[in-house]
Amino acid sequence: MRRAFLSAILALLAAGCATDPYSQLETPTPTLSPTQVAELQKRAKTPEELGFQMVVNERSAGFAGVNVIDARGNATLPLVEIPSEKPKESGGLYRVPIIVASVNGNADVRVMLDSGSNQNLLGYTLSHNLGIPVIAGLKPMTGYGIGGAVDNYGAIVPTMQMGSINFQKMVAMIGPDEQVLTLTRHFWSSTQVMILGVNALRSLSYLTIDSPRGNVILGVRDAYLPDDTLTFMTTAPLHWVGQLPAVEISVDGREPVTCILDTGGDYGMLLPRARAVEWGYWNPGKGRLAIPGGVGGASLAASYEINKAKVGGANFVHIPGRTGLIGPEVGGGKAVFLGNVALRRYRVTFDFKHSVVWLER
Repeated sequence: MRRAFLSAILALLAAGCATDPYSQLETPTPTLSPTQVAELQKRAKTPEELGFQMVVNERSAGFAGVNVIDARGNATLPLVEIPSEKPKESGGLYRVPIIVASVNGNADVRVMLDSGSNQNLLGYTLSHNLGIPVIAGLKPMTGYGIGGAVDNYGAIVPTMQMGSINFQKMVAMIGPDEQVLTLTRHFWSSTQVMILGVNALRSLSYLTIDSPRGNVILGVRDAYLPDDTLTFMTTAPLHWVGQLPAVEISVDGREPVTCILDTGGDYGMLLPRARAVEWGYWNPGKGRLAIPGGVGGASLAASYEINKAKVGGANFVHIPGRTGLIGPEVGGGKAVFLGNVALRRYRVTFDFKHSVVWLER
């Protein structure tokens, strides 16, 4: 058994509203209704009841005795088939990495493995059906992502079983159903998923998402060994930006910049506004427009195609790209994001123990 101390800081401050001439094109930010908030509070339990320790100050909350992993060995699980727009391409049958797990004793819960989130997230209805308690004494916490910022309530997932691996006392957020459905509605209608963020996953030795073959490997203790049956392999140093996994990426042969790897992102690449202008992919007032969705709703974005990007020795060509035009930028506008439209072409391994990303095919 391995115990992890959660040192992540959870912000308790609400985000301010941005003024923008295109703001009328944004969809409303999802919110919980007063009735839903009251129901969550009725199910609230204290840290003592839930079996962990919590320290709260004016701006943050810290936890100890959470995110416990009990495992006998590695687990290999099949990905849930969700065909992309190009299902015949490598990895095209698995639009985003989703597996089936048992959560709080409830079997057949669909869980998205999302390296672009530093939190675990459930919609209100799914959390209610699974009996997930919120933590008594915590104020709403603001979650940031594509589309804006959403207030969520801190909770504890008592148990989650994935193959032979049992996660216990997992810190999570409960928010409006729309926050999760916006990510999956265009390919799954009203089916909800739990989003499993990288804070839980990095307690593993490694995580392999093999979209070309349709499976996931959760490595508990062993060091990662590449698959010698594949013909291509490259690595890149892994570092962390705002608790998210990042590598260096070169776009169109330019000097490398920081790039966050987002397995839960149903897009190719996100460029900050300044980078998009500098690299010639977007000029204000020009180009194609799109209205992508994310945890904060949907908003206006410019869309284009990125010619070529390189991570380690892996080349990504003709990548669909976009830049958000409204409100705060994802990641504060400082990093490029590489989504699963590009990543699913490879067998991707996050070697947390050795701080390396492997790309194979």
